[in-house]
Amino acid sequence: MYSRRKVLHNVRHIIFDLDGTLVRIPVPWKQVYNRLSALLGYRVTSIVALYAKIWKSNEYDVVSRIVEEYELSAIDNIEVLDNSPEIIKRLSEKYTLSLVTLQSTKVMDKILNKLGISSFFRAKISRNVSPIRYEQILKAVNITNIPTRNTLVVGDLLNDVESAIKAGCLAILIVREEVQKKEVNGKYMIIRNLEELYSLLY
Repeated sequence: MYSRRKVLHNVRHIIFDLDGTLVRIPVPWKQVYNRLSALLGYRVTSIVALYAKIWKSNEYDVVSRIVEEYELSAIDNIEVLDNSPEIIKRLSEKYTLSLVTLQSTKVMDKILNKLGISSFFRAKISRNVSPIRYEQILKAVNITNIPTRNTLVVGDLLNDVESAIKAGCLAILIVREEVQKKEVNGKYMIIRNLEELYSLLY
């Protein structure tokens, strides 16, 4: 515990992912993938990989709008994780906070307003700006003007922590499932929930 706190001692800026980290958005991904596969003519199994593949193409705008339909329909049923609004509020008293998300700007804003936490984030980067997590992180760093060495990225996917490390940031992976923890244990700094993050930082 002490060594992890020591590593995080110089953190001034925390970048959070949204879906899977602060909330869970119940998008029916199987339906989405089937629809997108029919549209694009090849099998879609990962929205992260698809966005990276078609970014800055005409297909991207069409795909993003289709996914947004499902996201908007799911907002009323989002699950708040780990009392995230309260933790964000408390962390904002000491740290500069940013948000990066693969949701659209419209969906991001609706969720943040629903939770009452929009004002706590200095930078808010959606897939409308870029769907590439590495690029999102760098944009948040540039907006806040806080160096990457003083920036911590918190997310629930390997893409989050790998992109953070590539950008020169510190990274923490939230692993809520024991099976997943066994797969990544020892490779990255891992926490079980946001309360554990708070305890490490205070």
